[in-house]
Amino acid sequence: MFIIIFFSVDLLMRIYSAEKKISYIFSLNGFIDIVSVVPEWVAMLMGFGGNSAWLRVLRLFRVGKIVTATRGGGILSGFTGVVAVISAGIISTKVLILIIESFGWMPEFDNISLILGLVSFSLAMLLGTKLSVVNGRLNQLEDAITRIVAGIKVFWFTNKDSRKHLTKWMEGFYRLLKNPTPESVSEMRKKTNDLYRNIGDDGINPNLVSFSRDVAFVLNTSLSEVNPYYEKFLQEVTIVFTIVVVCVVPGLTGLVASLILSYIFFGMFYLIEDMDNPLDYSETSLITVNLNSLEELMDNLERDD
Repeated sequence: MFIIIFFSVDLLMRIYSAEKKISYIFSLNGFIDIVSVVPEWVAMLMGFGGNSAWLRVLRLFRVGKIVTATRGGGILSGFTGVVAVISAGIISTKVLILIIESFGWMPEFDNISLILGLVSFSLAMLLGTKLSVVNGRLNQLEDAITRIVAGIKVFWFTNKDSRKHLTKWMEGFYRLLKNPTPESVSEMRKKTNDLYRNIGDDGINPNLVSFSRDVAFVLNTSLSEVNPYYEKFLQEVTIVFTIVVVCVVPGLTGLVASLILSYIFFGMFYLIEDMDNPLDYSETSLITVNLNSLEELMDNLERDD
Protein backbone atom coordinates (compact mmCIF):
# COMPACT_ATOMS: atom_id res chain seq x y z
CA MET A 1 0.00 0.00 0.00
CA PHE A 2 2.85 2.37 0.81
CA ILE A 3 4.45 1.70 -2.59
CA ILE A 4 1.14 2.23 -4.41
CA ILE A 5 0.53 5.53 -2.58
CA PHE A 6 4.09 6.67 -3.32
CA PHE A 7 3.74 6.02 -7.05
CA SER A 8 0.26 7.54 -7.09
CA VAL A 9 1.49 10.77 -5.49
CA ASP A 10 4.38 10.82 -7.92
CA LEU A 11 1.94 10.47 -10.84
CA LEU A 12 -0.31 13.27 -9.57
CA MET A 13 2.69 15.57 -9.07
CA ARG A 14 3.95 14.87 -12.59
CA ILE A 15 0.52 15.66 -14.05
CA TYR A 16 0.25 18.83 -11.94
CA SER A 17 3.74 20.10 -12.90
CA ALA A 18 3.41 19.27 -16.62
CA GLU A 19 2.96 22.34 -18.80
CA LYS A 20 0.76 20.39 -21.22
CA LYS A 21 -1.09 17.92 -19.03
CA ILE A 22 -3.01 16.17 -21.81
CA SER A 23 0.15 15.74 -23.89
CA TYR A 24 1.95 14.25 -20.89
CA ILE A 25 -0.86 11.77 -20.17
CA PHE A 26 -0.82 10.50 -23.75
CA SER A 27 2.98 10.45 -24.01
CA LEU A 28 5.09 7.30 -23.53
CA ASN A 29 6.32 8.42 -20.10
CA GLY A 30 2.79 9.32 -19.05
CA PHE A 31 1.48 5.96 -20.21
CA ILE A 32 4.19 4.13 -18.22
CA ASP A 33 3.41 6.15 -15.07
CA ILE A 34 -0.33 5.52 -15.38
CA VAL A 35 -0.17 1.77 -15.98
CA SER A 36 2.24 1.52 -13.04
CA VAL A 37 -0.49 2.44 -10.55
CA VAL A 38 -3.99 2.56 -12.06
CA PRO A 39 -4.49 -1.23 -12.54
CA GLU A 40 -3.58 -1.78 -8.88
CA TRP A 41 -6.17 0.74 -7.68
CA VAL A 42 -8.81 -0.75 -9.98
CA ALA A 43 -8.06 -4.24 -8.66
CA MET A 44 -8.37 -3.09 -5.03
CA LEU A 45 -11.47 -0.93 -5.44
CA MET A 46 -13.33 -3.45 -7.57
CA GLY A 47 -12.32 -6.38 -5.41
CA PHE A 48 -10.49 -8.21 -8.20
CA GLY A 49 -7.79 -10.74 -7.43
CA GLY A 50 -4.26 -10.76 -8.75
CA ASN A 51 -1.38 -8.38 -8.38
CA SER A 52 -0.34 -5.83 -10.98
CA ALA A 53 2.84 -4.82 -9.15
CA TRP A 54 4.87 -6.26 -12.02
CA LEU A 55 3.61 -3.38 -14.17
CA ARG A 56 5.84 -1.06 -12.19
CA VAL A 57 8.80 -2.76 -13.83
CA LEU A 58 7.86 -0.63 -16.83
CA ARG A 59 9.12 2.40 -14.96
CA LEU A 60 12.66 1.16 -15.56
CA PHE A 61 12.19 2.46 -19.10
CA ARG A 62 12.23 5.96 -17.64
CA VAL A 63 15.90 5.54 -16.71
CA GLY A 64 16.69 6.70 -20.22
CA LYS A 65 15.22 10.13 -19.51
CA ILE A 66 17.35 10.53 -16.38
CA VAL A 67 20.55 9.47 -18.13
CA THR A 68 19.85 11.65 -21.17
CA ALA A 69 19.60 14.71 -18.92
CA THR A 70 23.03 14.01 -17.40
CA ARG A 71 25.82 16.16 -18.79
CA GLY A 72 29.48 16.72 -17.98
CA GLY A 73 31.99 14.13 -16.85
CA GLY A 74 29.78 12.08 -14.55
CA ILE A 75 29.48 8.32 -14.60
CA LEU A 76 26.28 8.52 -16.66
CA SER A 77 27.58 10.97 -19.25
CA GLY A 78 28.99 10.34 -22.70
CA PHE A 79 29.24 6.80 -24.02
CA THR A 80 28.49 5.29 -20.58
CA GLY A 81 25.21 7.16 -20.50
CA VAL A 82 24.25 5.98 -23.96
CA VAL A 83 24.95 2.35 -23.07
CA ALA A 84 23.03 2.79 -19.80
CA VAL A 85 19.96 3.96 -21.71
CA ILE A 86 20.12 1.02 -24.10
CA SER A 87 20.79 -1.47 -21.30
CA ALA A 88 17.90 -0.11 -19.21
CA GLY A 89 15.47 -0.66 -22.07
CA ILE A 90 16.70 -4.17 -22.87
CA ILE A 91 16.91 -5.31 -19.24
CA SER A 92 13.46 -3.86 -18.50
CA THR A 93 12.04 -5.84 -21.39
CA LYS A 94 13.81 -8.99 -20.22
CA VAL A 95 12.43 -8.59 -16.68
CA LEU A 96 8.93 -8.44 -18.14
CA ILE A 97 9.69 -11.58 -20.17
CA LEU A 98 10.89 -13.32 -17.00
CA ILE A 99 7.60 -12.49 -15.29
CA ILE A 100 5.69 -13.89 -18.24
CA GLU A 101 7.89 -17.00 -18.14
CA SER A 102 6.98 -17.53 -14.47
CA PHE A 103 3.35 -17.96 -15.53
CA GLY A 104 4.38 -20.55 -18.14
CA TRP A 105 3.19 -18.44 -21.04
CA MET A 106 6.46 -18.45 -23.01
CA PRO A 107 7.28 -21.35 -25.39
CA GLU A 108 10.52 -23.27 -24.90
CA PHE A 109 13.12 -23.68 -27.63
CA ASP A 110 15.67 -26.47 -27.89
CA ASN A 111 19.21 -26.23 -29.34
CA ILE A 112 18.93 -22.47 -29.83
CA SER A 113 22.51 -21.84 -28.68
CA LEU A 114 24.03 -23.01 -31.98
CA ILE A 115 21.88 -20.63 -34.01
CA LEU A 116 22.56 -17.73 -31.67
CA GLY A 117 26.29 -18.45 -31.81
CA LEU A 118 26.34 -18.32 -35.61
CA VAL A 119 24.27 -15.15 -35.75
CA SER A 120 26.37 -13.41 -33.10
CA PHE A 121 29.55 -14.27 -35.02
CA SER A 122 28.05 -12.90 -38.25
CA LEU A 123 26.91 -9.75 -36.46
CA ALA A 124 30.37 -9.25 -35.00
CA MET A 125 31.87 -9.57 -38.49
CA LEU A 126 29.45 -6.94 -39.85
CA LEU A 127 30.24 -4.54 -37.02
CA GLY A 128 33.96 -5.18 -37.39
CA THR A 129 33.86 -4.42 -41.11
CA LYS A 130 32.11 -1.09 -40.55
CA LEU A 131 34.48 -0.25 -37.69
CA SER A 132 37.46 -0.78 -39.96
CA VAL A 133 35.98 1.53 -42.63
CA VAL A 134 34.95 4.40 -40.34
CA ASN A 135 38.13 4.23 -38.23
CA GLY A 136 40.25 4.36 -41.37
CA ARG A 137 38.36 7.39 -42.64
CA LEU A 138 38.73 9.12 -39.25
CA ASN A 139 42.51 8.64 -39.29
CA GLN A 140 42.76 9.75 -42.92
CA LEU A 141 40.85 12.95 -42.17
CA GLU A 142 43.13 13.81 -39.25
CA ASP A 143 46.23 13.09 -41.34
CA ALA A 144 44.96 15.24 -44.21
CA ILE A 145 44.14 18.16 -41.89
CA THR A 146 47.59 17.91 -40.32
CA ARG A 147 49.22 18.11 -43.77
CA ILE A 148 47.01 21.08 -44.67
CA VAL A 149 48.15 22.86 -41.51
CA ALA A 150 51.76 22.18 -42.43
CA GLY A 151 51.16 23.57 -45.93
CA ILE A 152 49.58 26.73 -44.52
CA LYS A 153 52.63 27.28 -42.31
CA VAL A 154 54.93 27.05 -45.32
CA PHE A 155 52.87 29.55 -47.32
CA TRP A 156 52.50 31.87 -44.32
CA PHE A 157 56.19 32.21 -43.47
CA THR A 158 57.67 32.06 -46.99
CA ASN A 159 55.59 34.86 -48.46
CA LYS A 160 53.82 37.53 -46.46
CA ASP A 161 51.68 38.57 -49.45
CA SER A 162 49.72 35.31 -49.13
CA ARG A 163 48.69 35.89 -45.52
CA LYS A 164 45.53 37.91 -46.18
CA HIS A 165 44.28 35.20 -48.56
CA LEU A 166 45.22 32.37 -46.21
CA THR A 167 43.52 34.00 -43.22
CA LYS A 168 40.21 34.29 -45.05
CA TRP A 169 40.50 30.75 -46.38
CA MET A 170 41.36 29.25 -42.96
CA GLU A 171 38.33 30.85 -41.34
CA GLY A 172 36.02 29.39 -43.97
CA PHE A 173 37.73 25.99 -43.79
CA TYR A 174 37.37 25.85 -40.01
CA ARG A 175 33.67 26.74 -40.17
CA LEU A 176 33.17 23.99 -42.75
CA LEU A 177 34.80 21.37 -40.53
CA LYS A 178 32.58 22.39 -37.62
CA ASN A 179 29.36 22.14 -39.64
CA PRO A 180 29.74 20.44 -43.03
CA THR A 181 26.73 20.71 -45.36
CA PRO A 182 26.43 20.27 -49.14
CA GLU A 183 26.10 24.06 -49.47
CA SER A 184 29.13 24.82 -47.30
CA VAL A 185 31.25 22.24 -49.14
CA SER A 186 30.33 23.77 -52.49
CA GLU A 187 31.09 27.24 -51.17
CA MET A 188 34.44 26.06 -49.77
CA ARG A 189 35.46 24.68 -53.17
CA LYS A 190 34.88 28.15 -54.63
CA LYS A 191 36.93 29.76 -51.86
CA THR A 192 39.75 27.28 -52.48
CA ASN A 193 39.77 28.16 -56.20
CA ASP A 194 39.84 31.84 -55.25
CA LEU A 195 42.81 31.16 -52.95
CA TYR A 196 44.80 29.55 -55.76
CA ARG A 197 43.86 32.36 -58.15
CA ASN A 198 44.81 35.13 -55.71
CA ILE A 199 48.12 33.51 -54.87
CA GLY A 200 48.90 33.20 -58.57
CA ASP A 201 47.90 36.81 -59.26
CA ASP A 202 50.29 37.96 -56.52
CA GLY A 203 53.14 36.21 -58.30
CA ILE A 204 53.55 33.49 -55.70
CA ASN A 205 54.41 30.11 -57.15
CA PRO A 206 54.32 27.50 -54.36
CA ASN A 207 53.85 23.78 -54.92
CA LEU A 208 50.10 23.34 -54.33
CA VAL A 209 49.73 19.79 -55.59
CA SER A 210 49.81 18.03 -52.20
CA PHE A 211 47.91 20.84 -50.51
CA SER A 212 45.09 20.86 -53.07
CA ARG A 213 44.85 17.05 -52.97
CA ASP A 214 44.43 17.05 -49.17
CA VAL A 215 41.87 19.86 -49.29
CA ALA A 216 39.86 18.03 -51.95
CA PHE A 217 39.96 14.83 -49.88
CA VAL A 218 38.67 16.59 -46.74
CA LEU A 219 35.88 18.32 -48.67
CA ASN A 220 34.77 15.11 -50.38
CA THR A 221 34.96 13.05 -47.20
CA SER A 222 33.27 15.55 -44.89
CA LEU A 223 29.80 14.38 -45.98
CA SER A 224 30.49 10.74 -46.81
CA GLU A 225 29.04 7.88 -44.75
CA VAL A 226 28.89 4.11 -44.93
CA ASN A 227 26.53 2.79 -47.60
CA PRO A 228 22.98 3.36 -46.24
CA TYR A 229 21.85 -0.12 -47.30
CA TYR A 230 24.66 -1.70 -45.31
CA GLU A 231 23.76 0.53 -42.38
CA LYS A 232 20.08 -0.43 -42.56
CA PHE A 233 20.87 -4.15 -42.80
CA LEU A 234 23.26 -3.95 -39.84
CA GLN A 235 20.66 -2.14 -37.76
CA GLU A 236 17.93 -4.65 -38.60
CA VAL A 237 20.19 -7.63 -37.78
CA THR A 238 21.18 -6.09 -34.43
CA ILE A 239 17.57 -5.41 -33.44
CA VAL A 240 16.28 -8.83 -34.54
CA PHE A 241 19.12 -10.63 -32.79
CA THR A 242 18.43 -8.68 -29.59
CA ILE A 243 14.73 -9.53 -29.70
CA VAL A 244 15.51 -13.23 -30.19
CA VAL A 245 17.95 -13.33 -27.26
CA VAL A 246 15.59 -11.44 -24.94
CA CYS A 247 12.58 -13.61 -25.82
CA VAL A 248 14.16 -17.03 -26.35
CA VAL A 249 16.99 -17.45 -23.84
CA PRO A 250 15.21 -18.27 -20.55
CA GLY A 251 15.83 -17.49 -16.90
CA LEU A 252 18.88 -15.91 -15.34
CA THR A 253 20.99 -16.94 -18.34
CA GLY A 254 18.78 -14.84 -20.57
CA LEU A 255 19.01 -11.88 -18.21
CA VAL A 256 22.82 -12.01 -18.16
CA ALA A 257 22.94 -12.55 -21.94
CA SER A 258 20.67 -9.53 -22.46
CA LEU A 259 22.92 -7.37 -20.27
CA ILE A 260 26.08 -8.43 -22.12
CA LEU A 261 24.34 -8.04 -25.46
CA SER A 262 23.19 -4.52 -24.68
CA TYR A 263 26.70 -3.48 -23.67
CA ILE A 264 28.67 -5.15 -26.46
CA PHE A 265 26.52 -5.14 -29.58
CA PHE A 266 24.34 -2.08 -29.07
CA GLY A 267 27.18 -0.17 -27.45
CA MET A 268 29.48 -1.03 -30.34
CA PHE A 269 26.75 -0.26 -32.87
CA TYR A 270 26.15 3.20 -31.40
CA LEU A 271 29.86 3.91 -31.08
CA ILE A 272 30.57 2.97 -34.70
CA GLU A 273 27.55 4.94 -35.91
CA ASP A 274 28.91 7.98 -34.08
CA MET A 275 32.33 7.43 -35.66
CA ASP A 276 30.61 7.46 -39.06
CA ASN A 277 30.06 11.22 -38.52
CA PRO A 278 33.55 12.35 -37.48
CA LEU A 279 32.81 16.05 -38.10
CA ASP A 280 29.75 16.19 -35.85
CA TYR A 281 30.74 18.37 -32.90
CA SER A 282 27.35 18.46 -31.15
CA GLU A 283 26.98 17.65 -27.44
CA THR A 284 25.76 14.13 -28.21
CA SER A 285 28.74 13.28 -30.41
CA LEU A 286 31.35 11.00 -28.84
CA ILE A 287 34.20 10.67 -31.35
CA THR A 288 35.29 13.51 -33.64
CA VAL A 289 38.24 14.56 -35.74
CA ASN A 290 40.92 16.30 -33.67
CA LEU A 291 41.18 19.91 -34.86
CA ASN A 292 43.73 21.03 -32.26
CA SER A 293 46.49 21.53 -34.82
CA LEU A 294 44.33 23.85 -36.94
CA GLU A 295 42.97 25.76 -33.93
CA GLU A 296 46.45 26.25 -32.45
CA LEU A 297 47.73 27.45 -35.83
CA MET A 298 44.95 30.03 -36.13
CA ASP A 299 45.59 31.29 -32.58
CA ASN A 300 49.37 31.49 -33.08
CA LEU A 301 49.07 33.30 -36.41
CA GLU A 302 46.70 35.85 -34.88
CA ARG A 303 49.22 36.54 -32.09
CA ASP A 304 52.04 36.88 -34.61
CA ASP A 305 50.04 39.53 -36.42
